[in-house]
This record gives sequence, C-alpha cells and structure tokens, in this order.
Amino acid sequence: MRLTLTRLASLTPKLKELRIVLDPAGEASKGAREFVQKFYPNLKKANPDLPILVRECSGAQPRLWARYGKGKEISVSLSNREAPDIQKQLEAVGK
Repeated sequence: MRLTLTRLASLTPKLKELRIVLDPAGEASKGAREFVQKFYPNLKKANPDLPILVRECSGAQPRLWARYGKGKEISVSLSNREAPDIQKQLEAVGK
C-alpha cells in the first residue's frame, strides 16, 4: 500500500503536528526507522507546513503522536510494526 500525494495532502488541515518517537537501535523500532528513511521525504514534501518531528531516544518504545487543534492528542504504538502498517496508522490519524 502506498500513500499518495493527494491522500497525504489531506492530512494538513486536520493535523497541527506529527511526532514519531523511536529507539535508534532497538528491535521494536525497526519498522519505524524504515518508515522514516523511506517515506519521510515524500511526506514532508506533500505537507510542507505541517511540523513532522522525529525523536530518537534510547530505550523508548516507538509511538506515533498526532496533535490536533485545541490541544487534542492521540498516540499509537508502533512497536514491532512494519513500515506499511505504519502508513496505515498515519492514514488513520489523518482522518
């Protein structure tokens, strides 16, 4: 499954910020690291005004955080997920 530029562009109005937290060497973060390496550049190109933060912290469990208007935040575990599964999670928080 591939995120299209049209679908990525629809994230911008709803989201105020995306954060991906991962462990730079942890096994549980392997899919999150792959997602960032392969998909972050296109995601950022499609959403230039959306802050997309990647935070690396040793020992951290990988998570996707989405912040919406009025301070509402949701968090999704990315532990042991593959990059395509993370794309699906990103689509889900963008709706």
